[in-house]
Amino acid sequence: MSDVLLAVTGLKKYFPLKKGLLGKTYGHVKAVDGVSFAVAKGETLGIVGESGCGKSTTARVILRLIEPTAGEALLGGRDIFAMDARELRQLRRRMQIVFQDPFASLDPRMTVADIVAEPLRVHGIAAGTERRELIRDLLRTVGLSDAHMGRHPHEFSGGQRQRIGIARALSVKPELLFLDEPVSALDVSIQSQIVNLFQDLQQRYGLTYIFIAHDLAVVKHICDRIAVMYLGRVVETAATAELFTRPLHPYTQALLSAIPVPDPDAAQERILLAGDVPNPVDLPPGCRFQTRCRFKLPVCAAAEPELTDVGNGHCLACHLHRVSSN
Repeated sequence: MSDVLLAVTGLKKYFPLKKGLLGKTYGHVKAVDGVSFAVAKGETLGIVGESGCGKSTTARVILRLIEPTAGEALLGGRDIFAMDARELRQLRRRMQIVFQDPFASLDPRMTVADIVAEPLRVHGIAAGTERRELIRDLLRTVGLSDAHMGRHPHEFSGGQRQRIGIARALSVKPELLFLDEPVSALDVSIQSQIVNLFQDLQQRYGLTYIFIAHDLAVVKHICDRIAVMYLGRVVETAATAELFTRPLHPYTQALLSAIPVPDPDAAQERILLAGDVPNPVDLPPGCRFQTRCRFKLPVCAAAEPELTDVGNGHCLACHLHRVSSN
């Protein structure tokens, strides 16, 4: 991939489980377990999967909001996980996040002007009249007006609050934005407005996005490539058109079959997954999807499949494809 902005290799995040008065560790929740991917400049990579698969944790680890257990993340060739506090503060200007809940992510005691100005103060960007003009420009860019500057978050709708969060993220002129389910808490009519805003901003500023979501219809609309996660692992990656027309992993096939079709007469095969999701504290040997897979093979219980390029930039972690292609 040319012009790689972010390259993640072998990323792991294990949360220890403790018990007793001494807090003895008796196990780990393997929230992210060996995730690797790359994002090119100006690209939008979608990360999809069920709740609890590790999508948001992956973003927070890369941003160093929580510390990694293992792995490497290179932004422009620099290792994020090797940076000290001073270097990390400089990094914050290059990477920002828009959170899922637009109300919980905004301080209810602060005005809109103060919320957007906070990153500018932290990084010493502009001051006085220049800073205030910059705040006005940011609010206008996201579809708000000067009249909103003195108001507090509770005075806005969900869509407007998300626009405030976007303005705050844009204030330091980042290269990479993590969009952590940024429209899932919004009404359907507002979702399309926010998605269109993201696309306009990307064209205007040349932004790179990592779009985390469970709504595959939205992902199909905005993303160039998609990575599918299951229980802390990436099981399939491909260009958006390739993934939607030729899903290879049984889990991806089940996810795509759940997308509603706006035609009551259209024939649609709904793939219902049987079985239980494994305990992330005590994962079974072999493929972690085997307990729900309708195509389970003997090898699936013995060895965990590696993510392998099967052609046309389509990567897959599944023993079934290897057997059928031999």
